[in-house]
Amino acid sequence: MPTKTIKGKIIRILDKRTVIINLGRERGIKESSIFYILGTPESVIDPFSKEELGRVTVTKSRVKATQVFEKFVIASTTWVNKTQTFLNKDILAAITSMEKVQGVETVSEKVDEGELNVKESDIQPWKAKSQIPVLIGDEVEVEVEIKTEKPIATKEPNPQPDNTSPNEKTSLE
Repeated sequence: MPTKTIKGKIIRILDKRTVIINLGRERGIKESSIFYILGTPESVIDPFSKEELGRVTVTKSRVKATQVFEKFVIASTTWVNKTQTFLNKDILAAITSMEKVQGVETVSEKVDEGELNVKESDIQPWKAKSQIPVLIGDEVEVEVEIKTEKPIATKEPNPQPDNTSPNEKTSLE
């Protein structure tokens, strides 16, 4: 299903891991929705020419919906991504030469690309990530599914039989 990105605001901070955002079920938010808390856009300046090359908006943090209400959502910085695989016992047995297996396998996945090999003196952290706290009013963005409207079939009224003779019909000009 196609998605679109919508924006909202943090309207309350409950603790260091939990916020309330002014987007809810009526805007397509689900318990699987992940929000990106956006920092203020920063200029990227070429140190040699001093030319502004563009602007970057850094993500301060991410939060995932934990409780979804009609007009708002409570979201937290901690969660586990789980995926479920329905095991096809016949294919699995043929591939692995094992006994037939039944059921569902649940996998929790954590991605870690590791650290980049860089010179410490070249590190210049973004202010949004390292210095500026998450605030009430910070903008957030999230992808939601786009509901496709199916055309509603309308019934034409049953035509009434035309009992007039061709000579009795009139036309408006």
